[in-house]
Amino acid sequence: MNGEAFNWHDVLGRWQEEWVPRADGDDEEEDEADEPALVGPGRPGADETAIVAAERRLGRRLPPSYRQFLAVSDAWHVDQMAAIYQLGGAADIDWFQDPYDMTRLCEQNLGDDPRQEDVLLAGMWQRALRLETDSDMSYALLDPGDSDQDGEWALYVHKGWGGEYPDRYPSFRAYMEAMYRHFHSTRVDRPDFVNATTRAQDARVEEARLLALRGRHEEALPLLEEALPFGRPRSAALLHQIQHLRAPRSSQDYGLLVADPRHLPEVLPVEAMATGRGRPLARHDGCPRCRPGDRRGRTERDA
Repeated sequence: MNGEAFNWHDVLGRWQEEWVPRADGDDEEEDEADEPALVGPGRPGADETAIVAAERRLGRRLPPSYRQFLAVSDAWHVDQMAAIYQLGGAADIDWFQDPYDMTRLCEQNLGDDPRQEDVLLAGMWQRALRLETDSDMSYALLDPGDSDQDGEWALYVHKGWGGEYPDRYPSFRAYMEAMYRHFHSTRVDRPDFVNATTRAQDARVEEARLLALRGRHEEALPLLEEALPFGRPRSAALLHQIQHLRAPRSSQDYGLLVADPRHLPEVLPVEAMATGRGRPLARHDGCPRCRPGDRRGRTERDA
């Protein structure tokens, strides 16, 4: 979903085609025996009359990317675990109006010389447009007071149970791009979750691996950084290896990767380089013989 050319029909159509439940089987629609099974996250777009009616009711024009989205799909099943589940359509959205008095709480914490982002956040609660219709005590809020030169409004996701600052996205489009990557990352363990996007991201990981083996680490990095949010296998481990090579004094955690015989030949040279220079091994919880301080394990591996 990156790049200058962006088309909601293409993006949402691809998402709709790729849709499958999560591997954990916890999609809410599966728990509702009386409800028909959800066959995709979207529904038909709103016509211009419906969008204009919503804008008249709200008293202002909607930001471009959200307006364009509604014309393609008038609502969306986001499936953001432990946060937003469903975004409403043109007839559902309304002003948030700060029912929990978050404005006062944020204003009390501004201090004498507040940052601009903190001032924007303090005012957001009263200005924001609420988008979600189903969530886990969470809110998707578009802020007309936090806008850019293109007229896009920042979107804040506030997790009411978390006690943390809201997550900020520069636009509705940026939020949906992040949710598309989230959709992929939460289904990566499903063996039947194979599509054009997974194949393309896996190809990037393999290209990055080959570039790294040729010493072209700088070219490999952006490929891995793109694949990582999709949860693609090996992307995190390869990225950590390259980061270790670029900053050998840092400690990188490869998790169970070192115990995997398919990857050990690639991890070991990096670790051997660090050990040979008198630096500690990275932490490997999954391989008893490669734990920091285990001199016997190092000797066996270095032999």
